[in-house]
Amino acid sequence: MRIYIREKNGKSFFIPIPLSIASLGCRIASYAIEKSGKNLNQQQRDIIDCIDFNELAKSIKYLRGYRGLKLVEVTSADGDEVTITL
Repeated sequence: MRIYIREKNGKSFFIPIPLSIASLGCRIASYAIEKSGKNLNQQQRDIIDCIDFNELAKSIKYLRGYRGLKLVEVTSADGDEVTITL
C-alpha cells in the first residue's frame, strides 16, 4: 500500500506500508478498542462500532491481487491531495 500526500505549496510525501503490516494494524486496533472502549464517548463508540477490524484485516489478504488499485483519491479545497494505492 502506498500513501501519497501532496500539499499545495509543492511539498509531497510518500509513505509505503506493506499489506502485512496494515493487516496486523487492523488486528491490533480491534484488540485495543475492545480493551479501551470504555474511555470513548457515545459518538466515537457509534463510529467505531460500524467498523469490523477483523473483517478488514481478512479483506486486506484478498486485495493483494489488485495491486495498483486506487482506494482513496481526495483533493481539498485548499489544493492538498491524498491518494492511497495498493
